[in-house]
Amino acid sequence: KREVINFDFAWRHENVPVDAVGEEYQTACGPAFTPFQNLSCKTDRPVGIFESPSICQALCCLSPYCRGWVFELATGTCSLDTERLFRCDTAAKGTVGGTRDVPGPRPPLAGLDIQRMSSAFDDSKWQLIDAPHDSLITGTFSINASGHQGNLPYGLAFYRKHFNLPGDWEGNGQTTVYFEGIFRSSYVYLNGIQVAFHESGYTSFSVRLDNVTGVKFGAGQANENVLAIRAQAFGGSGWWYEGGGLYRHNYLVHHEHVYVVPNGILAKFFVDLDDLPSGVGKHANTSDAALKIETTVAFSNASASKGPVSVQHSLYDEDNQVIVEFASNNTWMQSGQETIFFASQFVRNVTLWAPWNTYMYRVETRVLLKNQTVDTMNNTYIGATVAEWIPKSGYQLNGTPIKWRGYCNHNSLAGVGVAIPDRLNLFRAQSMKSIGGNAWRTSHNPPVPGLLDVLDRVGVLVWDETRNFGDEAQWATDMRDMVQRDRNHPSIMLWSFCNEGGCLSAEPDVSSIGGQFRAAAKSLDPFRPVTGNMVAKKENQLYSDLTGEIDVQGFSHMQGFIFDDFHTIYPEKPLINSECCSCVTQRGEDTANPTHLANFNGDCISEQTARGISRPFVSGSLVWTLFDYLGEPTPINWPHVSSSFGSFDLAGFSKAAAFWYRAWWLYNFTHDGMSDRQWDVPSRAPPLIDSEQPLQSAIGSSKDTGDFLIHIVQHWEAAPTSSAGDDDLRVIQVYTNAPQVELHLNGKLFSRKVVPWYSWAEFGNISFEAGNLTATAISWSSVVVASHTRLTSGIATAIVLAIDVPSASTGTGKALVLDGQDTGMVRAMVVDSRGTVVPSSAHAITFSVSTGPGRIIGVGNGDPACHENNKIAVRSAYHGLARAIVQVNMNSAMPASIRHRLAQIDSESGQYTVLVHPGDEENYFSLSEGIIVSASSPGLASANITIPVTNDIDRQNVLATASSWMS
Repeated sequence: KREVINFDFAWRHENVPVDAVGEEYQTACGPAFTPFQNLSCKTDRPVGIFESPSICQALCCLSPYCRGWVFELATGTCSLDTERLFRCDTAAKGTVGGTRDVPGPRPPLAGLDIQRMSSAFDDSKWQLIDAPHDSLITGTFSINASGHQGNLPYGLAFYRKHFNLPGDWEGNGQTTVYFEGIFRSSYVYLNGIQVAFHESGYTSFSVRLDNVTGVKFGAGQANENVLAIRAQAFGGSGWWYEGGGLYRHNYLVHHEHVYVVPNGILAKFFVDLDDLPSGVGKHANTSDAALKIETTVAFSNASASKGPVSVQHSLYDEDNQVIVEFASNNTWMQSGQETIFFASQFVRNVTLWAPWNTYMYRVETRVLLKNQTVDTMNNTYIGATVAEWIPKSGYQLNGTPIKWRGYCNHNSLAGVGVAIPDRLNLFRAQSMKSIGGNAWRTSHNPPVPGLLDVLDRVGVLVWDETRNFGDEAQWATDMRDMVQRDRNHPSIMLWSFCNEGGCLSAEPDVSSIGGQFRAAAKSLDPFRPVTGNMVAKKENQLYSDLTGEIDVQGFSHMQGFIFDDFHTIYPEKPLINSECCSCVTQRGEDTANPTHLANFNGDCISEQTARGISRPFVSGSLVWTLFDYLGEPTPINWPHVSSSFGSFDLAGFSKAAAFWYRAWWLYNFTHDGMSDRQWDVPSRAPPLIDSEQPLQSAIGSSKDTGDFLIHIVQHWEAAPTSSAGDDDLRVIQVYTNAPQVELHLNGKLFSRKVVPWYSWAEFGNISFEAGNLTATAISWSSVVVASHTRLTSGIATAIVLAIDVPSASTGTGKALVLDGQDTGMVRAMVVDSRGTVVPSSAHAITFSVSTGPGRIIGVGNGDPACHENNKIAVRSAYHGLARAIVQVNMNSAMPASIRHRLAQIDSESGQYTVLVHPGDEENYFSLSEGIIVSASSPGLASANITIPVTNDIDRQNVLATASSWMS
């Protein structure tokens, strides 16, 4: 009787620049500010450059947790404080500003904003889009915009959806919209009436519709409703690109008046530790366990004053077979009441979840009123784990020692910004596994739920982190929301309160606030430890007062001796290197210069990762970061608009660092020289795609044999400024896990080097000579175990295309599902007549869909200094590579019942994404044709490639693909 309908399709959208904010907001809360002038402020959160300070004050006014604003009269720079960083106490000329206590008053919408919320507003000229949608990624890069936010201007994101509610729903229960996340500070109106305000941009929330005055049910334009949203895509506390708008999925939900509340189920296996083996290499796969389930049920039907309610559960295995069924006791409930129902059952031979065996069970929950089923939840997926954080020896899962070798991750991608499609999140997870990673930190905010679903199924350990830490009631609410939503995911091992300076932002009350956050987390999930990513320095001490409130001590960017000293002071406190190794690197750049960073960074990553890897009492290291991300350009600001920390660039192309990690973290991590312990490696790690090798797609090439890997970091190209007679000497670095490397130039041995453990080989004073440079990996028995050749490229003659998603080589499937949302990635390579990628190529490549049910939704190239539009289907190659993001534009694969409802509900159905009505499938596109993507550039031979598509949503959807990869 519960229906959950996709609510992503057919939204009208308009983005309004922040400098168009009306003056009416200043009068609403301007008096709350204490003004100042001629002071400088220690804030590094600029919003942009504006014409007047009134705009700056209005923006702060509209953000309840903005503590203050400062405007530099000479430059027009406006900065806001949203994370306790504001310190305005130094004399300086030419500034005005104001401070206030938070939360400040939240002014009601006014002026044009309130008109846009009206059901009568004419939105016919607004853009028609589907969610997930990033409202800022379409913007124009500007030096006047905040560098922290990727130099894309902030905005106010407005969305309007015209829809009909099915007539058979009227009077038969509750109808809500479930938003996975809107960034940020979102106002929600139904038919001109405000129905919700949600402050956080990272937590999910529900809005009830059926009880709103004037809501309409039934077909036809006369019964059409309008849901309008205003999202403030500014005022966040992040110093990285946070995007804006409806950037996550949305669902229309209808259920009876007696129902399971959103995220109201907690299911947990309790495994007896005595049943598990212990010691190195002993994997416990099964155990007997007690399954305990708590279900929160609400009774809101005023017409039924009371009645007996019970909850039944069925546990299904991965073959969809019922293992056990059990129930709670009957409880009398009445209107307006919420009750938690408890049920438990002993289960034999439970298969344990682990990175090497991602076994998931499904719980079906049924709510019964007077012995009649009134609500069913059939999508609670759980796994059985036993996690131990041992102070002296590190982390164990199911009795097996595991060293965390993971990555911290922000969430933006070329072409789509923060609205990352589900299959591209699978690509990100599989990319991490391909280089030996087994852990993911959701820095610094609760993630999109679909990402956690993916990580559950590909076997990745998760550090789940909330956004803000402090005494504001909203922030504790955000913590509770995150824990309640995510607590059934078996991949999650820790709840994190905070990041770095944010962990100290509540001082001098950090211990008290930490206790409140701890209580919030433990009240909803008493089983997992809590932590924080801390700089943890207080005067001459090695800790902060928060240390006493957390279960596992996280450290950010600390020297090795800090871990040693902390372990001496707190020998009973588990410890992890929760953020390290901000080692910058830029794909394809052989040397550093004032505008670019070098590709080589092996010296940095080998030294810094070892701090957490080499100490038995440190549970591991989490590297900053896996992918580059928009914003926080370091150490080069404008023209750079994205970071350069990743092992993959913003377009998903591998950098040289990825090959170092694959060599050492995947292939050779059990070396006795590193530790006296052995660690697991990711099971079913996908191949690492060399983006510059058109034909290299899998393990088995001479470069990557499955046991050994070798990679020459630099290209072998003539220097662009060299002339005849110049002595062009080169330094070449080679990444490999082999003990020795030979370097050959045009068939002649240049030198042989011994590779130090956890290091690389370096060859100097090599005179450039066009041709081929080959590195061979040599075993101790002098056998060649791998080789890599760099060729001097010729003149660019053609474009070659490759499909990176979906692809069996990247672990992302065989085809895109025609569900109106599935998304793939095409790689364009500019090559010479021999098929060698031309690193110097910067050709402008035009992408298009020649035929088939698809569209180009974004482009990229991985260049942090590229300012080309993310949505226009033309992108210059960066070192010979460019990327197209391709999305299906037809919905013929969703179940017929869902498509039938979508036809009833979405008033503008089919205008942007084709909705194939049940029974009409044969009249549409032939699946054998696929999506044909074309790429062209003047002077180059063009290319076409076909992305396979399918209607087999059950077996080829993203989660089924992730699960099948591990089976």
